[in-house]
Amino acid sequence: MTKLSTGWVQAPRVRTEGVARDQGDVILSWLTRIVVGIAVTAVIGFDSLSIAVTHVSAKDDANAAAVAASQAWRAAHGDADATLQAAEISAAEHGETVVPDSLTADPDGTIHLRIRHDASTLLVRHLGPWRSWATVVVNGSGRSAP
Repeated sequence: MTKLSTGWVQAPRVRTEGVARDQGDVILSWLTRIVVGIAVTAVIGFDSLSIAVTHVSAKDDANAAAVAASQAWRAAHGDADATLQAAEISAAEHGETVVPDSLTADPDGTIHLRIRHDASTLLVRHLGPWRSWATVVVNGSGRSAP
């Protein structure tokens, strides 16, 4: 009821039920978009960071495996099997594998090799076209002290 100069008049009813519901739907849709955007960004960021860290650590591990292989090469007087075995053991300690036929030795005892490591990703390793991005292959070389 509203008091006018002419007396009391009943105010017209305004439907607010639909308006409140529409506002709630808009807020919910925006919150959903924000949450989905944050989730997508988080997955992409995690996968990218995982691949980058795997590249860096695999490079260090490849060099360490090459040094271990160089030590075995010197100790075994150039025995290829002992050299390869030392490199494989060193790489396996970090969950990596030596790429077949990639190990070479220079006359001064420097060993060159390639290792492979699969990055732990949430999405990339499951998507066909990008699956190869999760497999990191790096070169390493090293020589032990004489």
